[in-house]
Amino acid sequence: MKIAFLVRDLCHMGGVVSATQNLAGALAERHDVEIVALRKVRDESYFPLDPRVRVRALTDMRPHSPASDVDNPLSDKFPLIYPLNAGAKTPVVSRLAELRLLEYFATTDADVVVSSSPRNTIMLAQAPGDFLKVTQEHSMPAIYATDIKQRLFPAYRHLDALTALTPEEVASLARQVPAVRNRLAVMPNCVPASTIRSSGTNKVVVSAGHLTDNKNHALLIEAFAKVHAAAPEWTLRIYGHGAEKKKLRARIEELGLSNSILLMGETSPVTPEFGKASIFVLPSKREAFGNVVVEAMAAGLPVVATDADHGPRNILTDGEDGLIVPRGDVEAMAGAIRRLVQDDELRLKMAAAGVRNAERFHERASRERFEAILEEAFARKELPRHATARVDREGSVHVAVGTLPPSAGQADLVLRKGGAAGAEHRFPFSAEGDAVVPWDAGVPHGTWELSLAVREGEREVALSTDGYGCDTRDLLAVELPRAQGPSLALLLPHLHEDGGLRLRSALRDVHAEVGPVAVDERTIAVRAELWGARPAAGAVVEAVHRRDKERVLTFPLRDEGDGWVAVDLDCATLVRAHGEDDEEKEVIWDLSLRTAPDAPRVPLAKLGTDVLQPINVFTFPRPVISETVAAGPTVLTRAVRKSRRALGQTPAPLPPTRRRTELRPYFTAACQLAVKTVRL
Repeated sequence: MKIAFLVRDLCHMGGVVSATQNLAGALAERHDVEIVALRKVRDESYFPLDPRVRVRALTDMRPHSPASDVDNPLSDKFPLIYPLNAGAKTPVVSRLAELRLLEYFATTDADVVVSSSPRNTIMLAQAPGDFLKVTQEHSMPAIYATDIKQRLFPAYRHLDALTALTPEEVASLARQVPAVRNRLAVMPNCVPASTIRSSGTNKVVVSAGHLTDNKNHALLIEAFAKVHAAAPEWTLRIYGHGAEKKKLRARIEELGLSNSILLMGETSPVTPEFGKASIFVLPSKREAFGNVVVEAMAAGLPVVATDADHGPRNILTDGEDGLIVPRGDVEAMAGAIRRLVQDDELRLKMAAAGVRNAERFHERASRERFEAILEEAFARKELPRHATARVDREGSVHVAVGTLPPSAGQADLVLRKGGAAGAEHRFPFSAEGDAVVPWDAGVPHGTWELSLAVREGEREVALSTDGYGCDTRDLLAVELPRAQGPSLALLLPHLHEDGGLRLRSALRDVHAEVGPVAVDERTIAVRAELWGARPAAGAVVEAVHRRDKERVLTFPLRDEGDGWVAVDLDCATLVRAHGEDDEEKEVIWDLSLRTAPDAPRVPLAKLGTDVLQPINVFTFPRPVISETVAAGPTVLTRAVRKSRRALGQTPAPLPPTRRRTELRPYFTAACQLAVKTVRL
């Protein structure tokens, strides 16, 4: 098959570039592979690339190149769709590169396009074409900037497969974007076998990485100072460059270890330098994977690493091929290094184990792992994803996806709350692709995501729909309250804003369905149908302060017969309850009723309807109550009054003022009736 890797460029030194080139080379053994770079700014990559892998640069920003795009007027324009780099004064990816990327998506003959960066993933998710869309997360999406996550997480839904470096990161992604939990797979970085082997006898400890706070070489320097006190013949070499270099140099000099701790600068490739050492140390605070750990193992070095989430513990076997120490623990790191320095036999034994254990990250293992991910994604892609839903006159929901492919075998319609793991409800699909959710199936109250799941193979796809996909005409004919079971049992299929098919289940034994609401400056009069219970003596409606649940206003509930109840909410009471000391400009009161003094609260709500969001449909007048109150002191009046008191004078009383409060009855996102009081 033809596989294309989409990258920003290959012109910087980083683990993502290295891992992408390595995997591309491994796949080139059996596939047609190319790397598509949005730009090219230097002649060669920092890392070796398999000659069987083609590289296509969409824009050439080298001034000396015959194909240079430097003079193209769009090369210094910001893109319109491609996510911008915050604070950039010039575009990292230009409008020219963006246009050429869109053209590439429209014309490529690739079977698979793989993105290795979040911004490229956002673009890939919008691409037309039937090729397999895959993203590889090489970092931790939870730490991405908010503006990126707001575009990236919805984009995930339009991808066929997503990979992360560790099982912990796969689990984290499943929690953050539950809808794609069945498209996730663990894919560690590909790190080639090494031709370099350490003898394990040189008295050199080595570390490599950008000199940044996260890589935490400051910790390593403090730890090695303790090692040096016991083994002064050993030296530490740190490879890399970055913002922390000056500070690290100063600390080395302060410790008097300029001859024993050496800042070696940037070296590419760095692996040959590992052959000169006998121990590798990774002191990072956070490490999604750690290519350099595998490179060191492959070169025959035992590794001391901090337990940085989540990479090292998924590479090293503590006590076998390395030692894992707690993050930030100088003593523990010094002790681990000292142990390997002083025990030649242990050091050589761990080195040999590291060479063996690194094989699972080499080319062959990586290729087979990624091929299995693609094979599963192609099989999942055959499953239907578009669905229609129809409510019948009894209130049952019929979901249709069309004839299932033979590869699907037996399949179920799966209802999962928020797409998260845990409780789920399954209903079988027929061979024709039809499934029914009975109105009395007891689907718990709440909103459920719908997906199609194959019973064998654990393949699952989220179901989407469109504006014509939910037929709820007959829902209006459903008789409520129910004669049997919960008084309210109503299923409402709907199109979510992300294109997914959702099902809202309204299921309550006792329910108060809000009817007419009349509002004036004195009263908010509410009538409701009470299902599943009757009001007794002492029945009330309670207005509960949204933020302070101990603040509750009560109003008597009237029984009007035929299942109807009513309450008059006194506007003046609500305004007074806002409180003189309330710093909040707005206070929300959620409304519930109690059928008796000791009965549980029943929310006053609008759920027995085909209207999904009553807040946007059922609107009410907003009366404004004006009252005379004592004026509050201002900065100026406080100063004047303080001056008069200092002169022995009695400050004049503050004049009264008019205070205006607006009352806003509305339905909340949970469809519960509430009143907001707002100081104007």
